[in-house]
Amino acid sequence: MQKVVFILLLTLFISGCSVLKTAESRNKEISDELTDSKILEDVKKNNVTNNSIYIQKAEIEILSKDVNQKLLGSLKFKSPDKYLLIIRNKAGMEAVRIFVSSDTILINNRINRKFYFGSTDYLTKKYGISPTGLPILLGDFVNENSQGKIKEKCSEGKLIINGIINGSKIIYIIDCKERKVIQFKRGIGFNESLFEIKYGDFIKSDTVIIPGKIEITDAQRMMSIEIKIKKLVFPWDGDVELIPGNKYETIELL
Repeated sequence: MQKVVFILLLTLFISGCSVLKTAESRNKEISDELTDSKILEDVKKNNVTNNSIYIQKAEIEILSKDVNQKLLGSLKFKSPDKYLLIIRNKAGMEAVRIFVSSDTILINNRINRKFYFGSTDYLTKKYGISPTGLPILLGDFVNENSQGKIKEKCSEGKLIINGIINGSKIIYIIDCKERKVIQFKRGIGFNESLFEIKYGDFIKSDTVIIPGKIEITDAQRMMSIEIKIKKLVFPWDGDVELIPGNKYETIELL
């Protein structure tokens, strides 16, 4: 079950668009007078999780030495900190629902008729995932250091930011024109990172730019996940909750 939970949590943070549009190219040059701190401020304003969203459909492919599987996913995010993920097989049959808030995780496993509950401390202890860092998987900029440390100036349209999340060294690579994160690395060592996310095929919904494709690589677990975005409702004003399955076995996550 632990491996399944980890895989599903990685797929939790997906994004999409109900009417897909290619993000408009901003051909303006980066002004020498525009400071790097102003670019970073704009990146934070472009964070998807600044508002509530409903991802209706995403195609997910998981590859590892033990898993080669294609799934469908949907996600409801209620600002500021509630997530509800639903995972289905390719035929559309629901397999699991996962609810995560700032302090709680709940899981309905429909296949085995089991209901898991616990604190989000479980995520940190088992998988090194903290609720404060979850928006990163949607391409958002998150940093415990409010300013971050700029490694270098905007060069060739990119800005590199060093930071710390849960005591682990991270690096963001930001597109200076689009004001969006295009790559995230965590656990940097020697010439590689243990965990890396690449964001691409950016799409635009109203005033928000979000990645249409998310590629996750976990070198430590020898796993990769590719998420392709299909549908999103934004803005969204619904609610998020998880009702335990009827007569499910109840198990505490410790």
